[in-house]
Amino acid sequence: MTRPSAIGPDDAEDRHLRRFRQVIICVIIGFAILAPAIGQLGHHPMAPPLKWFLVGGSIAFAALACYFILVAGPPGDQPVPWIVLVIIVGLGIALFLVGKENWLAVLAVAAATCGRYSGTRRPAMFGATACALAGVVVAIRTDPGFGGTLSDIVIAPLSAFFAYSAGRRLDMMNALRRTRAELARAAVAEERLRIARDLHDLLGHSLSLITLKAELAGRVIGADPDRAAREIAELESVARQSLSDVREAVAGFRQPDLAGELTAARQMLDAAGITSKIESTDAASLPQAVDAALAWAVREGTTNVVRHSRATHVSILVSAGPAAAVAEISDNGPAAPDEAARLANPALPVPTTGPGGRAAAIRARPAFAGSGLAGLAERVRDLGGELAAGTVSGQGFLLRVVVPLGPQA
Repeated sequence: MTRPSAIGPDDAEDRHLRRFRQVIICVIIGFAILAPAIGQLGHHPMAPPLKWFLVGGSIAFAALACYFILVAGPPGDQPVPWIVLVIIVGLGIALFLVGKENWLAVLAVAAATCGRYSGTRRPAMFGATACALAGVVVAIRTDPGFGGTLSDIVIAPLSAFFAYSAGRRLDMMNALRRTRAELARAAVAEERLRIARDLHDLLGHSLSLITLKAELAGRVIGADPDRAAREIAELESVARQSLSDVREAVAGFRQPDLAGELTAARQMLDAAGITSKIESTDAASLPQAVDAALAWAVREGTTNVVRHSRATHVSILVSAGPAAAVAEISDNGPAAPDEAARLANPALPVPTTGPGGRAAAIRARPAFAGSGLAGLAERVRDLGGELAAGTVSGQGFLLRVVVPLGPQA
């Protein structure tokens, strides 16, 4: 059986409580089984062989029962230990047939052992049936009355099925505990992925803008000190905003705004010396999740243009219709000679129609490798949308994100 590599405080506490319960059960079972056996050591009208059989058999039976409780434990998915169960039931029936009602506890424990320490229903049925038949035999031989007969016949089957129910309930609790631990690990992994994705998207854009403004300030500081001072002041503002964004992203509160990202995109492109055409049609009242997805798309697309495209003109078009919202970021930059080294996964095909009525035919070309577009694709897929990125014949590079609205979402 595979054990977890680390045991948390809750698991350790549960283990101690389970061990404590097992010890208490063993004490109760030992007293119930050994008490009549100790009584046999006194003056009792019974043949010595039968008397010593009851004493020795009771000690052996108590040892087997405690072994199963303390050492063997629940079998789980292990095969049913039929040989051991048959020995326990046979010894219990023999003790009950010789000692009669005084050894009724032995019969109940034997039946409960079959019910609890087996992974299927058949051992419980076997123990209940065999012990009930032994009770019938003793009731016929001794005629203990209605109450005694009922006890001899009913107590053992009830013990078997109560133990079986308790075992299945404990197995279900263990399964739920393992599931809870797996869900906790999955939640931790998902949170790490979210933080990594948000930090990449936030810092990639902001640090690119900081780099551009620092370079611009360095170039004009001698010829135009006033402009250099403005650029440095804006650089400080961007740095402070980046720090705030990172804190919010780590806390889980960061959701970009489409209007703000469009403004930031224009600022970044102007700082890079790239002319831009930015249009937003019917995108002022989008749902928050869709607005955030398109904002991430604008941020990622603009950052990639500044970093990789060598473009002189960028077009950012955002539109919304009754069925879907679309964000398109296209540029006129040529493919870099070393771009093939940065390419990885083939892009998804771009839908040929959209709310804005625009059709695009993207050649089969991989998108930029890295976590930026991969993280953006995850965000878009979570909303049921599509992302495509690649070169368009004669037009440069195009990033297109389509997010469904209304019932299609």
